[in-house]
Amino acid sequence: MSLIDADGLHRTLKLELDEGRASTVESAHQIVQRYVLQIEAGRGILDSPTRHAMLLTAVNAGSRCFPGGVRVRLYADGPMNVLWAQGRTLSESVKGFGGTIDESFECDHPTLVIGGASCENPPGTIVLHTTWQGWAGAVIQEPGVRLPETVEFPLAGVLAAALGVSEAFQHVRGFVLAGRRDVGLSLWEPELDWRTEGAWGDATYYLPSRIWLLGLGHLGQAYSWALGVLPYDDPTAADIMLQDPQFVVEANQSTGMLCSPSSIGFKKTRVVAHRLETLGFKTQITERRFDCSTHRSASEPGLVLAGLDDPEPRRLLDQAGFDLAIDAGLGSGSESYLDILTHCFPSGLEAATAWPVQGASQPRSSVNQPAYKELQRQLAAATNRPDGEIKCGVIELSGLSVGAAFVGCVAATLVLAEALRSLMGGPRFQVTSLSLRTPQSRRAVRNTHPGEPANPGFVFPGRIL
Repeated sequence: MSLIDADGLHRTLKLELDEGRASTVESAHQIVQRYVLQIEAGRGILDSPTRHAMLLTAVNAGSRCFPGGVRVRLYADGPMNVLWAQGRTLSESVKGFGGTIDESFECDHPTLVIGGASCENPPGTIVLHTTWQGWAGAVIQEPGVRLPETVEFPLAGVLAAALGVSEAFQHVRGFVLAGRRDVGLSLWEPELDWRTEGAWGDATYYLPSRIWLLGLGHLGQAYSWALGVLPYDDPTAADIMLQDPQFVVEANQSTGMLCSPSSIGFKKTRVVAHRLETLGFKTQITERRFDCSTHRSASEPGLVLAGLDDPEPRRLLDQAGFDLAIDAGLGSGSESYLDILTHCFPSGLEAATAWPVQGASQPRSSVNQPAYKELQRQLAAATNRPDGEIKCGVIELSGLSVGAAFVGCVAATLVLAEALRSLMGGPRFQVTSLSLRTPQSRRAVRNTHPGEPANPGFVFPGRIL
């Protein structure tokens, strides 16, 4: 990376700059290289598609925010039963999504256990065990208090894995509580205690067959990832509209679940379409911006899952002719990047009210952190640029969003769960809010005005596996 390269700045590294833990860009690189995640794929790993979803999500999301690597120890190897594996074995899939197979774990790194551990006390600075039951997913400290794990649901596997990566990530960054608490969530009733039977949801469900993904950055790619773990017996039955005007840049790899070095320079629509079509989904793309002239035609999907950065197009979500619009937003600063807020339309809210017009934002205070001051000094010494231009460039760099792929994965499970519940007449929520820093403090507001029943198209896989 050059001294100032907004398109190449890794979002995990930027956290170190923004919080003042690194005095230079170079020292930030040294810090994040010590971020290592250990994953044990233990007993029962071959038998459960939910555990398969956990493993691939943990490896894929973990490799994007743990620059020191994701090390995986396999209890057994064999074929996987999830679309993203594409018939490959566990070991092949782990390597394909950025992990390494390593039998030697260390006590100096956090460990995430999926399935039954191969030994009583696996090594790790913290050791967390993934668990689930139906629509609930969690990570716990003691395996003896697992959920029943009898009703499979791969979306809950994505949730549990993302929560585990979140706790491990916050732990290596010094948050004392992370990894020393049990963390879980119900995708059926988010405000309920995930340990209770009422939080585990219905065992019969439908899958959407016509979907519009609006925005294909951090969130849009997380939605795509979550769709790829759902048990579509015939993915060709699903038609997915992809809308985004942007190109993939190097920095997108740190948050985008479908980005790779070979994606750089290509349109996000083309990258996501290729990945989904490889799984068998049918896609169509539009590369124009979503604005006031965008209006859905009768032949296009009526269910839109939105992941937009800018509030301006969000104010139009209930004006574009969608039957059901579900939006997620993430915090963007070092203090808020773990925050998730979802909205659903139609509901008791109007989109213009949910995102009121606000004044110009002020530069973030992170520009005064030592690393940015040192970068400004280095640029002044290395270039002939005017001081004002250099300062503006550093302010622009400091104002970039931070993010982590696991946050988008948690948000994607909330958004997909809302879509699935709407198809089956389950609980509906107009707003859901959650912070992965304090996940016990969450809120879900019932949707009292969900509009007329809509049929966005569906396929019926029967009972949850």
